[in-house]
Amino acid sequence: MHEISPQSAEAALRHAEIAQKHGESIETVGKILQGQEGASADVGQVIEERGQWIQEHAQASKEYAKLAQINKAASTEAYVMATSEHGKAVEEHVAAVKAYLAVAQENLEQRRAEQVEHRILSEHEQA
Repeated sequence: MHEISPQSAEAALRHAEIAQKHGESIETVGKILQGQEGASADVGQVIEERGQWIQEHAQASKEYAKLAQINKAASTEAYVMATSEHGKAVEEHVAAVKAYLAVAQENLEQRRAEQVEHRILSEHEQA
């Protein structure tokens, strides 16, 4: 049976650790957004949850990567599971970023509308 090289197993472990840190950062962003008003708070809850899911998948990936390092007989299967869990973490990361971008775009559009309204009112008062 084919065995995964120690370098590949180590790379999977490093990727899992990086994903774990990304999950922690995303969870923090979600908590910060929950302190805002309106849609930002709602999206913040979703982003926080996605950050937690990223960490869960990253932890599973890390455990499978360690198994691939330890158990040569099961290294291929463990490596496949490690990369599968990492892929799930990446999917959650992408979803969290999309949610963040949507709320950022909404906030930007709202600020632009407020600036236009302020400019119109200022021009009207000057006339």
